[in-house]
Amino acid sequence: MSALPVIAISIGDPNGVGLEVILKTFNHPSLFDCCIPVVYGDFEYVKQQQQHFGTAVPIAALEGAPSKGFLYVKSILGQVPDVVYGAQVPEAGRVAFLSLQAAALAVQDGEANALVTAPIHKASIKSDAFPFAGHTHYLANLWGNKALMVLVHDNLRVALVTDHIPLSEVTKKLSKSLLLEKARQLYKSLKSDFGCDAPKIALLGVNPHAGDQGVIGSEDDLLLKPIIEELNQEGIRIKGPFAADGFFGQKSYVDFDAVLSCYHDQGLVGFKTLAFGKGVNVTAGLPHVRTSPDHGTAFDIAGKGIANHASFAAAVKMACTIWNTRQKNL
Repeated sequence: MSALPVIAISIGDPNGVGLEVILKTFNHPSLFDCCIPVVYGDFEYVKQQQQHFGTAVPIAALEGAPSKGFLYVKSILGQVPDVVYGAQVPEAGRVAFLSLQAAALAVQDGEANALVTAPIHKASIKSDAFPFAGHTHYLANLWGNKALMVLVHDNLRVALVTDHIPLSEVTKKLSKSLLLEKARQLYKSLKSDFGCDAPKIALLGVNPHAGDQGVIGSEDDLLLKPIIEELNQEGIRIKGPFAADGFFGQKSYVDFDAVLSCYHDQGLVGFKTLAFGKGVNVTAGLPHVRTSPDHGTAFDIAGKGIANHASFAAAVKMACTIWNTRQKNL
């Protein structure tokens, strides 16, 4: 395999902005200096989309070992997808799944070094073959590990204890074992993926004002504080629980290497307010590297040529950086 990491790329929902941001990303030749990208989809489809969006990416069909300077396409779909921009249809979900499956298996089988996924539409892709809440759960199931979702922009890293579950289920799901597992995963990832020698983690409280000493809920005092003490005894530097609103409002995150949030919106409202369109979703805790942009299919602007590719480009660069960091730690 090449000295540069081979990045397997799934196209996401063909009715969304996935291939547009992929093509715009590799329309900048500098990206070819850090990786060899391989898109899992259909060669004629990629050529058609390149003509539609007016990019000038050097595209090649994958035949044999890839080399530097091309966006390779491995045709696995059997035909050009029937694209209807902005439409939520099961066939588009099926295409998205086939691309994801092929790209993930390429990484698993050693044909590629890391996976970067373009956005799927969760309702379109939902099927017997994909009964998952999203990429993270699918990859955890496929690769046999418990995954941790981490949103990253520069030195701001926000990880989630619970992710794509209803708010009504959060406190039922939270447990000592889950919180310890996620905190340990985050600590390990900060060292192995991000090169932090002695990571400092902030844990956000469950309730408003972190419970106000039990006035607004007991979870912060009875569940989170003992866990923080136990982790500190293990040598994991973690503080909290912090009230999420004040924590982000006062920019306390600059004092930590990562923030561990108990539920999705608690952490990601703050993150996306600060870094939307520039952030990267990193799936930590897996045996293989996986990243994605911090946005969805953007059906409302699909096909119009106005999608911002900054987050996807950042996801590609992040995949390369994490892979290289892991190689140094072998």
